[in-house]
Amino acid sequence: MVVSCPLKSDSKSVIREIQTASHHVVMITGDNPLTACHVARELHFTQREHTLVLQTTHCPDAPWQWVSIDGSVSLPMPPPSLPSLVSQYDLCVTGEGLTWLSLDPQLLNGLLPHIRVFARVSPKQKELVVTSLKGLGFVTLMCGDGTNDVGALKHAHIGVALLANAPERMPERRRRVRESREPPPSEPRPPPLPGGKLSSRGARNRVLAHREEQLAAQKERISQVLKELEEDQVQVVKLGDASIAAPFTSKLSSIQCICHVIKQGRCTLVTTLQMFKILALNALVLAYSQSVLYLEGVKFSDFQATLQGLLLAGCFLFISRSKPLKTLSQERPLPNIFNLYTVLTVLLQFLVHFCSLVYLYKGAQSRSPPRPEFVDLYKEFEPSLVNSTVYIMSMAMQMATFAINYKGHPFMESLWENRPLLWSLVLSGLAIAGLLSGSSPDFNQQFALVDIPSEFKLVIGQVLVLDFCAALLVDRLLQLLLGRGSLKLPC
Repeated sequence: MVVSCPLKSDSKSVIREIQTASHHVVMITGDNPLTACHVARELHFTQREHTLVLQTTHCPDAPWQWVSIDGSVSLPMPPPSLPSLVSQYDLCVTGEGLTWLSLDPQLLNGLLPHIRVFARVSPKQKELVVTSLKGLGFVTLMCGDGTNDVGALKHAHIGVALLANAPERMPERRRRVRESREPPPSEPRPPPLPGGKLSSRGARNRVLAHREEQLAAQKERISQVLKELEEDQVQVVKLGDASIAAPFTSKLSSIQCICHVIKQGRCTLVTTLQMFKILALNALVLAYSQSVLYLEGVKFSDFQATLQGLLLAGCFLFISRSKPLKTLSQERPLPNIFNLYTVLTVLLQFLVHFCSLVYLYKGAQSRSPPRPEFVDLYKEFEPSLVNSTVYIMSMAMQMATFAINYKGHPFMESLWENRPLLWSLVLSGLAIAGLLSGSSPDFNQQFALVDIPSEFKLVIGQVLVLDFCAALLVDRLLQLLLGRGSLKLPC
C-alpha cells in the first residue's frame, strides 16, 4: 500500500515570497520529525547541508544530543558553542525535546529563535512556541487548519485559519444566464411510421430505446447542474474549526492568503504613517498662517476656507484608497508612528515651510500700507496683499505636503498609479498657478484676492519652487538614512 500526500501547487512559491520579504518561516507540526524535515527541505525551510534533530541517548551523563537525519553528525547537548551550532546546521526539535528544554528557560530562549522545525508537538506545545517567541519580542503570524491549532492561532499576533477540504483556487463562475438562453440541442426523433401505428415489435423497441436515451441525457444534465451548484456554494465554517479562534479565515486551502494579509497590513501601516505626517505638517502650516492673519487683523474668506477644506478632504480620501502592490518587497515599513524618521522629517519640513512663509510675509508686509497701531480683530473681511500671499502659500505648501510625503512603492501603488490623487494634485496646482498669475480677474475676485505686483509674483513663484525642492530633499535624505524598517534577527 502506497500513501501519498503531495504538497499544494503554490506552497513552494508562497514560502519563497515570504522569505524574500524579510520574514522568518518556521514549521510547527504534529507529524513525524523525518516527515517534517523532508517537507521542510522541499519547501526550503531548511537550506543547510545537515538538519539536526534533538534526540535522547542511553548515556546517563548526556541524555540528549543533536543527531543529523542520516546519522553522520552527532553533537552533545548543550553544545560547546551555540553560535557555531546555529550557523552551521538547521535545527529540529520534537515535542519530547521541547518538554526537556522547558526545564531550562535560558537554554530554551537561546535556542527557540533558531529552530526551523517543531515536530511531534501537542496543541499546548504549539501555543508554548508562539507565546515564547512573542515573549522574546518577535511579531508572530500563525497559520493552521485544525482544532489542534486553536491555541496557537489565538495567541499569535496574527492568526490565519484555513478551511479544511476547501479548494486551492476559487472555481470560475460559469455563465449560466447565457447558457440558459441558448436553446437546447434538438433531439433526433424517430422517423414516423406509416399509418401512425407501431406495426412491429422492432419499431416499438426502437422507440423505447430512444426514450431511454432521452431520460439518460436529462439525468446527466441535472447531475451536472447540481454539481455546479455544489461547487459554487460558500464554504461553511463548522464548529471546532481553526476559524473559531483566528481573526482571519481564508475560504481556500492555499497559504497564498498569508501574502495577502502581509500586503494589506504593510499598505495600511504605511498609509497611516503618511497620513499622520501630512496632518501634522498641514496643522503646523495652518497654525502659522492663521496666527499671522490674526495679528494683521485679517482672516480667510468663507470661500477660501471652504475650498481649502474640500481640497484637503479629497486628497485624504484618495490617499486612503491606495491599493497594495501585487508582490511583497524585501524592504520593511517602519513599525510605529513615534520614530526618529517621522519626528525629524516633520520638524525639518516645517522649518523649510516656516522660513518660506516668514520671508514672503515680510515681503508682503513691506509692500502693503502701514497698519494702524491698534488692529480691529472683529471687523469684516477685507482683501489685502498679506491675505492673498499667505493664502496662496499655505495652499501650495499643503499640496506639496501630499506630493512629498506620499510613500508609494514598494508597499503600495505610486503617485502616478493613484490617478485620482494625481489629478487632484495637478488640478490644485493649476488653480494655485492661476491665482498667483492673476490670469482670470473674475476667478481671483471670487477668491477675494488682490492684484499682486508682477515682481512680487516672480518672487513668490521662486520661493514656492525652492520650498518644494528643499522639503523633498530633506524627506528623501532622512528616508534613506532612517526610514527603513529592520528585521529582528535571532541573537
